[in-house]
Parts: sequence; C-alpha cells; structure tokens
Amino acid sequence: MIRYEGLQGRAVLITGAAGGLGRALAQGFAEQGSRLVLVDVDGDGLVQLRRELEPIATVTTVQADLSEASACDMVVERSVAAYGELHVLVNNAAILARTPLETLQPPDFERVIGVNLRAPLFLARAAVAPMRAAGGGRIINVASMAARTGGTGDLHLYAASKGGLVTLTRSLAGALAGDGILVNAILPSNIDTPMLRSFPPERLARLVDAIPLRRLADPREVAQLVLWLASDAASYVTGAAWEINGGWLMGA
Repeated sequence: MIRYEGLQGRAVLITGAAGGLGRALAQGFAEQGSRLVLVDVDGDGLVQLRRELEPIATVTTVQADLSEASACDMVVERSVAAYGELHVLVNNAAILARTPLETLQPPDFERVIGVNLRAPLFLARAAVAPMRAAGGGRIINVASMAARTGGTGDLHLYAASKGGLVTLTRSLAGALAGDGILVNAILPSNIDTPMLRSFPPERLARLVDAIPLRRLADPREVAQLVLWLASDAASYVTGAAWEINGGWLMGA
C-alpha cells in the first residue's frame, strides 16, 4: 500500500460512497488513517460498508438524497458535528441516466443535473467555511470522459452535467486558491464496476479492445489518483482535470 503524506487523521467527506468507485475511495482513505463521512442514498450499502471499515477507521455515515438541495448543507453540518472540522470533499455521487432526446422531460433534467452538478456546487459552498477554519482543504470532483466526448447513445444529460462539473472545478479553483482550498477533477472511464459488468458480453469485449491497455480499470487504481490529489504531495495542483482511462480516446 502506498502511503500519502498528510491524510492521517484528516476528515474526509465522500458522496456516493456505497457504489463501486465510492467503496474503493472509502477503503483507500480508511487505509491512510483518515476519518470518514460516507454519504449515499443507499442506506443498506452504507451499513455494510461501515461494518467493513470500522475495524480500521473512524466512520460516520449519512443517508441522503443529494437531488434535494437542502441535503448538501445537512451533510456538511453532520460532517463538522462528527469531527469538528473538514479537510477533504470528494464529490463522487452521480446519476447515469439514459434518456432518449425525444422523450426527455424537465424532471429528468432536474434530477440528473441536481445530483451531478448542483450538489457538488452546494456541497463545495458549504465546505468552504470549515476548510477555511482548518487552514485549507481539498475538493475533488469525479467527472467523466463523457465531459470530453459528449457520451454515447442517450447520455445527453450525464455528459452535459459532467462537462459542467469540469468547468465548475476550474471556476472554484480560481475563487478558492487564496484560501488554500485546492479544487481538481478526475475524468475516469472504463472502470470495472457492477454497472459496467452488466453490459452485454459482446459490447464489453468491444470496449476492452478499444482500450490501449486492453483491460478495465480496477476502482482502486482510480482511487489512488484521488488520494494523491488529497495529499500533501499535490500541494501545487489546482484547477486541473485528470483523465484516467487506460489511453482510451487519446487526445479527445
């Protein structure tokens, strides 16, 4: 296990923690000795994850639907109530919705944009005060390669939300640099999660063939980049969008 300077004892808030990448993020920070606040709409998944991590980490869980704007302030308040401070925010929660353009309705837009873009913005807004009090912090937004490519099929809303998240990352990085709050985004794709494994075998095989490294990413590999960005090693990195895709769509 790689040890990252500065993560021991830090209070880390991770949204979408019960999912494939979220679990890897939670496990990675737990192994670094961070204190965790894990957020997800899946209460059962949070219970299971907490049981797995409590032997090695201090864990607080919050079941919340981040499509509700008021949930963002509540989640940060619970984090500060648990540990008295907040150092790292990882905006990982997202909705991957396939909606044909012809049948797209305003509620579809509101829900996807609400979770994928509005929630990261208002979570960041709420996190600024405790991070300032702590002398600085890290905000890491989990975007997607769909922000570069526009996605495939009917992923209009998802791609738009992730593109907006990359732009938001740069905007926040400029606004918060003077407070010592560094803001970065990662743009992953082709992660070996249950969602991707649900694809038809022939489609999954075509996808792997298109990746120069000829394999899917282990979620823990993606988590390593987030851990580095949250650590002291990345103290001069802000406003960046890091692609992590095994060489897929080079230069896109």
